[in-house]
Amino acid sequence: MDALREAERPVHRPQRHPVCRRRPVWNGPDRAAGQLAQQPRLGEGHPHRQPGNRPGLGDALHSAPRGGRRRRRGVPGRGLRRQHLRGRGQPAAARTLCAPPAVGAARLLISSRRCRSGHLRMASIRPLLVIGFAALAVLPTPDTAAAQSLAQDDGAFHGYLAARVDDDGQLQVIDELQAGRLFVPASVLKLATVAAALEHLGAEYQWVTRLVTIGAVRDGVLNGDLIIEPGADPTWGPEADGEAGLAALASQVRARGITRITGDLVVDGSRFPGRPHPLDREFGDLPYRHGTPPAALAVDEATIEVHVAPGEAIGRPALVRAPEDIEVINHATTVGRERHGSGTLDFMPVWGTDTLVLRGEYPISEPAATVAASDPVPLRRAAQRLRQALAGAGIVLDGSLELRARPVPASQSTLLAEHRSPALAELLPPILTDSRNWYADMLMLALGREVAGSGRFDDGVEVVSQFLAELPDMGLGAAPEPQLQDGSGLSATNLVSPAIVVRLLAHASRQPWGRTLADALATPGQGTLAAWPRLPPVAAKTGTLQHTVALAGILDPDSGTPVVFCYFVNHYPAQRAAARREIADALARWRSAAGSR
Repeated sequence: MDALREAERPVHRPQRHPVCRRRPVWNGPDRAAGQLAQQPRLGEGHPHRQPGNRPGLGDALHSAPRGGRRRRRGVPGRGLRRQHLRGRGQPAAARTLCAPPAVGAARLLISSRRCRSGHLRMASIRPLLVIGFAALAVLPTPDTAAAQSLAQDDGAFHGYLAARVDDDGQLQVIDELQAGRLFVPASVLKLATVAAALEHLGAEYQWVTRLVTIGAVRDGVLNGDLIIEPGADPTWGPEADGEAGLAALASQVRARGITRITGDLVVDGSRFPGRPHPLDREFGDLPYRHGTPPAALAVDEATIEVHVAPGEAIGRPALVRAPEDIEVINHATTVGRERHGSGTLDFMPVWGTDTLVLRGEYPISEPAATVAASDPVPLRRAAQRLRQALAGAGIVLDGSLELRARPVPASQSTLLAEHRSPALAELLPPILTDSRNWYADMLMLALGREVAGSGRFDDGVEVVSQFLAELPDMGLGAAPEPQLQDGSGLSATNLVSPAIVVRLLAHASRQPWGRTLADALATPGQGTLAAWPRLPPVAAKTGTLQHTVALAGILDPDSGTPVVFCYFVNHYPAQRAAARREIADALARWRSAAGSR
């Protein structure tokens, strides 16, 4: 039990904890703060399995997504990476051989003009040699050729576009490679999510949570239910003092003279119906903070703290402590020291119940750990916190906590309390600088409710897709339609082209909300850019998934002629640091080219 008590004290989580198969990628302030109880927040805090590195329990216990199924419209599912690696299902540019087409054609014709004796007829070769040398004359410049060679030789897919916006609103291309091809954007997709939210909701948008009733109040007694109308407010966490918001709601009810409620505390589940996450959100993501599904009503980003330690002896169950209202089904076994660094542990919330299943092996030689796991019943936990706040305000609730999917007509209800969140603009740095997945995905619920009118996650995704489809051309020509599955970029089946991202950034630069978006981006050494090599002046959004590295933003943002850019590297087999250096070198090259024009 000493191990469990030790687990309660937040200490710095090491880069590699040896208990589990998977490890996260630390980025930005999470690493500096050393918050043991917080899992890496993906987009950026996504697991990257590197040769020779053995990730562990304290490092989030999750794996990268590998695709899935949801409104495919021709998007590859679980075979996405395999198709890419084989080159099938991709634009022809992705499968180009190293030899230029003209040279390849000349080689083919020469081979067909052999004499029966096997010798070449020089008269036939001479014109073909002319064709060959003419093809060599139009080969790419050394810098471009090096980039194209890299895109082919390392087995990865590279695509980028860098451009300036001229006075007429058109894009002047500085450099590009496969800019019209679809890539997995990782957390660069958050740029689209935030831009769509600013376009449709505005920087001053606030999430509103209301308490209403259809009962009557007499002599301080509410004869009926107290109904929570959730607003999918993502700010009810420790950073925004969610307890203060709950206390404010309770105080407003008490200010109406109510000291007793004879009915139930009811959460209206009809406002945000349907599945709260994409179908391809994987088992390795859903149980942990970086992949927690959004919720109509939640506290602490819909996560709970679970403390785990090895048992007293080999063969005994691992020691587990979760919140008191969570039932833990513990199938985790303590194993010997020979398994040090090779243990496995899986957390499996059973959503809609109060059950958390734990299974795997915990080596007896490993230290205790604290894991931020997804809350299987976030709505009920938030309602329970409100009930406690009501009790603290001197209000007695006779009934129980209920979840009902029956909307209450506004004409029949009485508003008792209302809480408004901070403005959307205040939430953007956590999304764009720190790359918090949950906040980005919660915006899908807000867009689904406020724009689509349904409150469905999928409809919020469609709002963002439509926003991208309607971006002005700006002189770049047609681009393939993006395929989106979520708002955070966690899904590996999201597909976006560099051209679309650059259009988005250029469009934002000419909008009233453009400065709000740009100011929320990370700068060198800040947020998720802290792990990157030395960069020129830039405001950018990073993207990181397994075998995916990306960066998009504004180069020289404070200059009179900034460059907007997007750089994707997909299916990258080497260490991601090398891909980051490649992108940093490109930024320096583009800055020099832009300055010489």
